[in-house]
Amino acid sequence: MAREARTAFISDLIRSRIGLRVIGEHHVALSYQFRANHESQRKRKPTDSKNNDDDDDDRHWVGAIHTRLLPARMMDQCARMVQNMCDVHYGTAPAFVIDGDTHEAFSYIPSHFEYITCELLKNAFRATVDFSAQTQRSAHPPIQITITKGAGYIGVRIRDQGGGISKDNLRNIFEYSWSSMQSADDEDSSSLSSSSSSVMSMQANIALQQGVGGPIAGLGFGLPMARLYATYFGGSLDIVSMERFGCDVFLKLRSIEGSAVDKKI
Repeated sequence: MAREARTAFISDLIRSRIGLRVIGEHHVALSYQFRANHESQRKRKPTDSKNNDDDDDDRHWVGAIHTRLLPARMMDQCARMVQNMCDVHYGTAPAFVIDGDTHEAFSYIPSHFEYITCELLKNAFRATVDFSAQTQRSAHPPIQITITKGAGYIGVRIRDQGGGISKDNLRNIFEYSWSSMQSADDEDSSSLSSSSSSVMSMQANIALQQGVGGPIAGLGFGLPMARLYATYFGGSLDIVSMERFGCDVFLKLRSIEGSAVDKKI
C-alpha cells in the first residue's frame, strides 16, 4: 500500500473513533448535567444565586463543550506540564512566554485542546533542549506562545529555536509511526532486539490509550494525531521550518458553534 493511501486509511479509522468518542462523551455529559440541574433546581431556595463571573461555573458547560474556554489559561497549564516532563527527561527545560489576546475565550472541547497543544509543546521543548546541546548554547531560548482571536476562531502560534526540521524530514512529519528521533537512531537499529521492538510497540499503545502525558517524543503519532484533532471541527495545523534555527507552528481552531453551523452537523 502506498504511503499516502496508508496514511489516509489510518486517519479515517482514527477520525471515526474520535467521532464516536465525542458523541458518547457529549451524551453522557449532557445527561449528567440535566439530572444535576434538575436536582439543584428542586433543592434551591428562591434567594439562592450563583456567581456569574466564575469562568469555571457549571453554566459554561454544554455537555463536553466549554463555552468560555480560555486558551491562555489552558496553554499555561499545558506548558507547565510539558516543561516538567522535559525537566524530568533531560534535567533541564526552556522557559515559555504567552502573549497576544490572552483574555479571549471561545467554545471548544477542553480535552481536544489539551491533547493538541501538549503534543505541539512536547516537540518544541524537546527540540530546543536538543539543539542547545548540539550548539552548546549557554541558555535555552524561551518557547514563545502567541494567541490571536479571529472571527469565529482562535489562533495559536508556537515558536521555538530548536534547529528546525531538515528538508528531507519535513515531508515525513505527518506520517504515522515516523519520528525524527527514530530517524536519527536508524544507524543503531540493527542492534535492537525483537524484545525491544515489542516493548516499543506496547509503549506506543499505552500512550495512545492514555492520551496526554505519554513519552515526550519518539512514538511518531503526536503530529498526525494533533492535526486530526485540529481539523475535526474545521481547524488547521501548519508548520513552517527554518533549518538550523527553529519552527513556527500555526494552529487554528474554529469555535465549535461556528464550525457546527458551517458543516451543518
